[in-house]
Amino acid sequence: MKQLTIFAAALLAAACSGIPAAQMRLPPALAQQSEVLPVEGIGGGNKGRFYVGAWQGSFTRSEERLALFDAFVTNSARAGFIMEGPGISETIEADCRMRERVVEISVVSFAPQRMAYACQFTAAGRAFPASFELREARTGFADDLSRRQRIGEIALGGEVVQIRSVHKIEGSPFEMASPIGYVFEQAGRPVGAVELNGQARLILADPANAGLARTITVAAMALALFRDPANSALGN
Repeated sequence: MKQLTIFAAALLAAACSGIPAAQMRLPPALAQQSEVLPVEGIGGGNKGRFYVGAWQGSFTRSEERLALFDAFVTNSARAGFIMEGPGISETIEADCRMRERVVEISVVSFAPQRMAYACQFTAAGRAFPASFELREARTGFADDLSRRQRIGEIALGGEVVQIRSVHKIEGSPFEMASPIGYVFEQAGRPVGAVELNGQARLILADPANAGLARTITVAAMALALFRDPANSALGN
């Protein structure tokens, strides 16, 4: 009987390990025609090398949670990466930082300083005009109780791309409280996405547009390396 129990547990573990990770719901335009590139090398590590299509580079990241009297909490995170590849003459370096202040009293919490994540860039060590920012956005009472929405924008190399978090799961009516990925848009039109659940994936609507593909890839790496406090295990 004991051997049967062990065998059944092994079968259950094997079955669970074969279940694919939930996928985020893509806009129809991206789901039908796009190039999908896996982001390799990140995993759960805090430093290493990444590879996505013809781009590659190195990264470091960290996160911290400071609590005063278990009620006044400051969350912070940092991510840095150096990237080379198509559309980059030498390298692009990013220094990204996040900060959030939260008050947690019993089961009630509110954020006097909402999550804000921003990157500064250099090219081969020299400053150049580029920006990336992401912030928490709540549009109603329901959002305060559920979704941790994020919106933002990247401007790099003449391309300006808007960013919004995705919470819907493919094939399910349910939504995730924290982002499962992000969609990139120009003038309201989806031009790419990055999925963060399981192994990260970069989706490009027009990979032949070298400048836009480079800008989206830089934004995707900033998001893939982001230690979002909505997903953090610190303090649990």
